[in-house]
Amino acid sequence: MPELPEVEVVKNFLKSNFQKKKIIKVKIINKNLRFEIQSIIKTKLTNLIITKIYRRGKYLILLLENNLSLMIHLGMTGYFRMTNEENRKKHDHLIFYFCSKVLIFNDVRKFGFIKLYNFEELNDSKHLKDMGPEPFSDGFNLNYFTKKIKRKCSVKNLLMNQKFVAGLGNIYCSEILFDAGVNPEKICNELSKKQIEKIILSTRRILEKAINFGGTTIKNFVVNNEKIGYFKNKLKVYGKENQSCPRCKSLAKIQRIKQSGRSTFLCTKCQN
Repeated sequence: MPELPEVEVVKNFLKSNFQKKKIIKVKIINKNLRFEIQSIIKTKLTNLIITKIYRRGKYLILLLENNLSLMIHLGMTGYFRMTNEENRKKHDHLIFYFCSKVLIFNDVRKFGFIKLYNFEELNDSKHLKDMGPEPFSDGFNLNYFTKKIKRKCSVKNLLMNQKFVAGLGNIYCSEILFDAGVNPEKICNELSKKQIEKIILSTRRILEKAINFGGTTIKNFVVNNEKIGYFKNKLKVYGKENQSCPRCKSLAKIQRIKQSGRSTFLCTKCQN
């Protein structure tokens, strides 16, 4: 599933091509997604300008005229492609028509969704209302982190919790904790001040690098019909089980463990 960097890459693509552009028409091809596409989208969005496009956690937000907003989640396989004319493919769900371009949402596995909200309802939606701060925001700092680590859970599970910090998933949590030199199984309330500072720094460093490389393509991440995600080639531990640790070299190998049903990758020598 796309994490923060992948959604940021899609946001940048949409923003550069469609922000401040008028939607001429909307066509629903297949309403069956994780949540059924609302039929009123066809009439409500016609002739409205997209005033702003941004990301919140793993969600894309399109603000429009008339105090409306679209929330979009890519699910496992959702992606947008831009064409000069209607060029239909299997698993297309929704088409936005602009003056000189067409934007099509495709989702093979149908775990994504597109929901229409009045703007004042958006931040109170069940998807956003309890979401933690953005990793790049000033609110994600030592003081905030320290207040939140009273729970006796592992540091990796804490980072995965969207109520603690927005947008992180399995791939980047493994990479962040390796970069910080912290064991993913370490209990949160046992973290030192220095370790917390390292985790915050590593979070921003890894995410920024991933965004610059177009995110990570493990299976299905696509932008505008092209597979991108060159950060896959920069991964240090994720998916590297039994390979030599890039920091220890021949002294240790990357191990895979299970945490809350998910695979975690680490070097037990570096991250002790």
